[in-house]
Amino acid sequence: MKELEALIDKYDKENYLSGAILIAKDGKILFEKAYGKASIQLDVPNTVDTKFHIASVTKMFIAAAILKLQEQDLVQLHEKPGIYIEEFKVLHPNITVHHLLTHSSGLHDIYAVPNLRFEMTKLNIEKGCFLTYLAKQEQLYPPGERWHYSSTGFLILGYIVEKVTGLTFDNALNQLFLVPLDMLNTGPDNPRTIHDGRAYGHSKDNEKYINADNDKLSEVDAPRELFSTVRDLNKWCDALSNGILSQESIDKMFRPYLSVSFDPTLKYGYGWFLGDHFRLIGGGTPGFRSEIWQFPDEKVNVIMLWNYEKVDSHKLFHTIKDFIV
Repeated sequence: MKELEALIDKYDKENYLSGAILIAKDGKILFEKAYGKASIQLDVPNTVDTKFHIASVTKMFIAAAILKLQEQDLVQLHEKPGIYIEEFKVLHPNITVHHLLTHSSGLHDIYAVPNLRFEMTKLNIEKGCFLTYLAKQEQLYPPGERWHYSSTGFLILGYIVEKVTGLTFDNALNQLFLVPLDMLNTGPDNPRTIHDGRAYGHSKDNEKYINADNDKLSEVDAPRELFSTVRDLNKWCDALSNGILSQESIDKMFRPYLSVSFDPTLKYGYGWFLGDHFRLIGGGTPGFRSEIWQFPDEKVNVIMLWNYEKVDSHKLFHTIKDFIV
């Protein structure tokens, strides 16, 4: 692994890395190392136990929760969201849970709403309901027609998890997955809450490092994106192969349902991008980038969490790929 470390260190010197990376095979950690600062302002270094906002990597937990609840006969994949929550009856009558899981619902992506941060501030001041706001997003095309990334659908799924379990989203995840897997460094990332060991997000402006803004939905009372560590996420990746879900659910999660619009070499399952012999999930928000690559045949996990938004995880992965698989 010394050659691999030297390659990543070289990349760090040329591009600046801030975060942590872990590579595991057959249940054993082959390489783990932290880079940069958890807080540049306070001169606190990152460690492999530092907690990072994982943004849309949260979607794999939402998808898994829905599949677990289907195993318990609490959710049906081809049922309409309005069956579970009254406010979602205004959605297109043909939208199903399956469409939400595969980004094929046709719903406008909440993060593409113009001036979203202002809109959420206005909603809070007016004491509006975010769930209702979400349900009124524009229908861009008929459900099932094509793939179009939409966090709206996964937020709706988060609300369904809460409704059918009778728990908050974070308590539901704790009960279903996080506590059984001993993932004690993973949880809902409210930036106003103090989480020991949680990194600040960083960006760059006029060649100077700055503290990044919080996520545009951070002030909203809704199912939250998570923070986690590379070690916790490695536990999760291993658990996907070791019975945390039934084999039938795993087959559904990693079945290629649709082609991805921005990359014809990729398909999409439930929460994951699927390629030739690999699966991939990534996330990004102000100050943070995250990416997981899994090679199930080789039993390889590559987990990268960064608290500097300029890090190009994709480029780094392809720089080191030949040393891994």
